[in-house]
Amino acid sequence: MILNDRLWGYLLFIVPLTAFSLLCSANATARPRIVPLRATATFSSQAPERRWSVPIKSTDGSTAYVLSLEPDFDVGHHIVTLELVLRRPGDKTDAANILDPTGKRHGLQAYGFAADDLAQGVHKSAFGGERTVPLNNLGLVARINISKAMVSPISSGNYQLDELELQIEVDNLNP
Repeated sequence: MILNDRLWGYLLFIVPLTAFSLLCSANATARPRIVPLRATATFSSQAPERRWSVPIKSTDGSTAYVLSLEPDFDVGHHIVTLELVLRRPGDKTDAANILDPTGKRHGLQAYGFAADDLAQGVHKSAFGGERTVPLNNLGLVARINISKAMVSPISSGNYQLDELELQIEVDNLNP
């Protein structure tokens, strides 16, 4: 009888404690849900100092992420690539791009817009005019549609970006 009472006492202590621990760890690792974003990102070489950036809000109203377009220059200071960058608020400008979960960017990526790649037209570019960037680890997906891309030659076979306009949607993977 004493063994049975100890077993019940043990179970009455451990089961609620385990349930509480599991609940706390599930909430700690839960991904914040965002308010779906629909935005138009624009870039013009006539006003390169005007950088496009927009906050992505969580459902509680706080800023969960910041989405921006960032230029990459060649040695002649021509803008040869624009990269769509996702960071957490407060991150430094050299923080990793969350759209690149590997952190080992190499070659063309769906969130990058290279003038040389767009020179033959949006639909002939490596990723086409409509691009999707799933962010499974965050429970998000980014959909990008290039609505305008203009480039101009800077040397034989090399181009610079003159204008870029993107229609961007960022949403929860499971709305």
